[in-house]
Amino acid sequence: MNEAVLLQVLDRLGNIEGTLHSLAEGQKRLEEEQLAIRKEQETIRKEQEAIRKEQQTIRQEQQILLQGQKEQTYLKSGLKELNELMTALLHRQDETDAKLEALATDIHNIHGEITFLKQDLHKLEEKADSHYQKLNEQLDNIKLDVDFAVHKTTENERELYKMKSRLF
Repeated sequence: MNEAVLLQVLDRLGNIEGTLHSLAEGQKRLEEEQLAIRKEQETIRKEQEAIRKEQQTIRQEQQILLQGQKEQTYLKSGLKELNELMTALLHRQDETDAKLEALATDIHNIHGEITFLKQDLHKLEEKADSHYQKLNEQLDNIKLDVDFAVHKTTENERELYKMKSRLF
C-alpha cells in the first residue's frame, strides 16, 4: 500500500511538472502576444502622430480655404472625416490598452498560480521524504524482527534436537 501511495505521489509530481511546463509555455506565449500588441500600439501611435501632423496641415489649409466659401465646405467634410478617423484610432488605442492591462493581470495571476504550485510541490516532496524515512525505519525494524525470529527459531530447534536426543 505504501508503494501505491509513493507511486501516486510520483505521478502527481509528474502531473505538476507537466502543468508547470504548460504554464511556462503559456506565459511565454502571452509575453510574445504582449510584445506584438505593444508593436501594434506603437504603430498606432505613429499613425496618430502622422494624423496629427496631417490635421495641423489641414488646419493651416483651412485658414487659406476659409477665404473662399466653396472650398470651405470641402474642408469641413475632410475635417469631419479626419476627426472620425482620429476618434476611431483613439477608441482602438483604448481597446489595446485594455487588452494589455488584461494580459498583465493574467500574467500576474499565472505567477501566483506557479508560486502556489511550487509550494504544493514542496509540500508533496516533504511528505514523500517523510514517508520514505518512515518506510526505511519500518523496513529496518522488520529486518531486526526477522533476524531475531531466525535466531530464536534456531535456538529453539537446537534445544528441541537436544531434548529428542536425550529422550530417544
